[in-house]
Amino acid sequence: MEHDHRVLITNDKPEALAPLFKERFPDLTIRFLSDADTLDATLAEFNPTVIFAYPGEPVPKSKFPVMINHPSVQWISNSGAGVEHMGQWNSKEKIVTNASGVNAPFLAQYAIAAHMSANIGMPLYARQQRQKLWRMEEWQPFDDRRFCIIGLGNIGQAVAGYAKALNLRVVGTRGIARPTPNVDEVYDSDNIMRALTGAEFVSVHTALTPETKGMISDDAFAAMADGAIFLNASRGAVVDEDALLRALDSGKVKTAILDVFQQEPLPKDHPLWEHESVIVTPHMADSVKDWHVNNARAFCDNLDRWLAGDQLQNIVDPKKGY
Repeated sequence: MEHDHRVLITNDKPEALAPLFKERFPDLTIRFLSDADTLDATLAEFNPTVIFAYPGEPVPKSKFPVMINHPSVQWISNSGAGVEHMGQWNSKEKIVTNASGVNAPFLAQYAIAAHMSANIGMPLYARQQRQKLWRMEEWQPFDDRRFCIIGLGNIGQAVAGYAKALNLRVVGTRGIARPTPNVDEVYDSDNIMRALTGAEFVSVHTALTPETKGMISDDAFAAMADGAIFLNASRGAVVDEDALLRALDSGKVKTAILDVFQQEPLPKDHPLWEHESVIVTPHMADSVKDWHVNNARAFCDNLDRWLAGDQLQNIVDPKKGY
């Protein structure tokens, strides 16, 4: 493959990434774009062959189809796992990769820490502290309780490792059921209800696809154990939020930890803000220190493969969305 590629990097803090790219690719034509208003003009003038894009920083997700469909673009690397904002593309003409797995260990730490905190009763004690109320509640250890992971990809498998270390009985779902490290029972995506049945903890880490949209429904919540702890750190649209509110109001779900929502930022008048059994975090589960740099290093490794004519990692199937 000829090294005449032009690489466009969309990021609102290019000064943090420029030294890395200069060191790794001193002879490559690279341009940073930090102003979304200049995107169309930059595409027309620069005609990049490769784009490395951070969704929303600064280019909004709605502009990603414009980038992938620009005639000169051969490969776009999405600095995130989900690519539902990419629209449609012809995989014979364009390549899309994602950052699946790059920050999986950190998102898994968020997930398991959230489940542990909710299980101990920290949300309750935070409310009691505000009331200056001194009242103890017993809590149940993790040992041999059913922990269900919806989506055993890179993140889900990292969560499974932590859960198994805590002596939980780990079950989960993936596209095709096959033996998975640290998971006691694996179900395919058509058998999600079997995986959820009796689950005391549910951790959602699946990609958003037409098949997964709204999959956590009234029936899904009904299958869980009474008083389940529920976490969603995948995409908001995977969960029917009205069904979740019903499950919370009935006590079916004791605590919900939510990092993603159908509409983001979460509207100020949304009932999830005020619900005493909900913990809201602002889509930050894997926003660890230097996550931008972590993703950039992973892209650089893939760019080395591209320049060498080797197979890229994390190629996304447009039909599956991952």
